[in-house]
Amino acid sequence: MHPRRSIVAAILMLLAAGAGTGAAARDASGAWAGGETLGAAGPWPRPQVLAVIEPAAGRASIGGPDLRPPAPARPVVAAPTGQRLGAFASVAISAGRLPAAAKWRNATATDFTALFTDRCAESGLPACDTRLARTLRATGRAAGEQAAPVAIATVNAAVNRALRYSPDRIVWGRGDYWATPAETARKGAGDCEDFAIAKYWLLRSLGFGTEQLQLVVLEDTRKGVYHAVLAVHLEGTRYILDNLSDRVATDAAFPGYMPIMSFVGERSFIHGFEARRTETAGARDLGAVLPGEGV
Repeated sequence: MHPRRSIVAAILMLLAAGAGTGAAARDASGAWAGGETLGAAGPWPRPQVLAVIEPAAGRASIGGPDLRPPAPARPVVAAPTGQRLGAFASVAISAGRLPAAAKWRNATATDFTALFTDRCAESGLPACDTRLARTLRATGRAAGEQAAPVAIATVNAAVNRALRYSPDRIVWGRGDYWATPAETARKGAGDCEDFAIAKYWLLRSLGFGTEQLQLVVLEDTRKGVYHAVLAVHLEGTRYILDNLSDRVATDAAFPGYMPIMSFVGERSFIHGFEARRTETAGARDLGAVLPGEGV
């Protein structure tokens, strides 16, 4: 072969090998590293209960710059229908005005994603130097390297362990207050909906979309109290992040939870049950539904 042709052939072979390596890296990382799917090297099984994950908080360094790339753009998630949003075997019914809607807007109107990244100081958000914010930034670094199902378990356990439970009447001197994550970080304590809101914003900082995250206010029929959890919609499955347990499970694992109302982005829903057509959340005084308080 002519010497010049041999050189060209060698270059082409090197380029082809490099392209193959890049494609393999993309396939191995999946959407969690900016790819096209939520799982990493899926398909992922849908277990009833995910294993408890030890959070990075307390074990990972919280110093130094945040070397993670910006949160990956998630695939466009179609707006969930009432059936898909019907957590705990319910039917979600769109509702115009709910007493708790203003509280949800207060906690979500400002973008708090930077609170859980090393861009916090330059963002101008308050509470960047609080213990909770620093701890959850370390958690975010670890979760950012994990596949989505593992990351939601990491987030659930980390927030549960970093935040102290305390009723609103003690923290805020009132019956029900839905704090922003910055307010919660300053207090270092909150009740069930504050845990759910902190998890919401930490997951948002990791690239989860608003349509994947549903705050559900419910009645724990076994304990006779109102409660709030975060439902994460992932590949057709609803995973429940609950401050009462570090274990992440599907909604089918909670037969004693009866949803009353929920919030997804700017939308509000009340919940009913097909088997009990006369029973919907609208039949009760929704203004008296205070998460963390007795029924």
